[in-house]
Amino acid sequence: MRLKENIRTFDFTPSSIEIEVKKLTFIKELPNLLGSPHKVSFYQLMWVTEGSAELKIDFRKIRVGVNELLLISPGQVCEFDITSDYSGKMILFTDSFFTVTEVDADFLYSSQILSLSNLNQVVSVCPLLADNLIALLEEELKTSADKFQATIAQSLLRVILFEAERNLSSAYPPSSNKYNLAQSFHNAVEKHFRENKRLEYYTSLLAVSERVLSKEVKLLTGETPKVYLDKRVVLEAKRLLAYSKLSAKEIGFLLGFEEPGNFNNFFRKHTGLTPANFRASIK
Repeated sequence: MRLKENIRTFDFTPSSIEIEVKKLTFIKELPNLLGSPHKVSFYQLMWVTEGSAELKIDFRKIRVGVNELLLISPGQVCEFDITSDYSGKMILFTDSFFTVTEVDADFLYSSQILSLSNLNQVVSVCPLLADNLIALLEEELKTSADKFQATIAQSLLRVILFEAERNLSSAYPPSSNKYNLAQSFHNAVEKHFRENKRLEYYTSLLAVSERVLSKEVKLLTGETPKVYLDKRVVLEAKRLLAYSKLSAKEIGFLLGFEEPGNFNNFFRKHTGLTPANFRASIK
């Protein structure tokens, strides 16, 4: 029997192009869905124009204020603020919509706004620029689809993201081989952490020595590759313990632990709690 995460997950609503702009009021119109833990399979770019919102993303509280942007990545578990007074816009877009060119793909996988060492950074952006670009994007998406619409929408989204990126300090320039190696490791971990938890697997996959990989990952994240890998497994375990109805034994199996005792020992080593104790602590 194949186990499923059963954390509520939303896919992008089918449309001619995979980008959409919504008023933030839509969050409060769906409080039972968006105010509860959930995941989405696309990017969410939140822009606040009035008030402030406090979100919970992967067990961290994040406040977004006036003239600030927040980018939420696919797969992150999010609980939106359904009580505070705030307004603004949300741009929803898929990976495949944005990554038309190699430059676009490089941006998504090497940008500071999606930094491995500090996801979900809140960024201040010039309100005149952001408001106008988002308004132009909205107007473009209201027109009848033609061969130019996707390209125009992509261009407007690029400027918004590039402006946010410009306001963040950079550890490495986007084209840095060091950053690319660390990001390649991150991408490999995302694909394979459930079934492969040995560092040797990733050094072989990336055709790099453990020494070189350790140096570059630590420079970027402040952590060794093994610590980074273990933390990714722990995060997924926490998500499943907190937001799914699977038993600890089932979660361990889903994460590639053949014996329940191995999962229990691993989780306790990294959190100081047993899976059962962690689950009880968040209720």
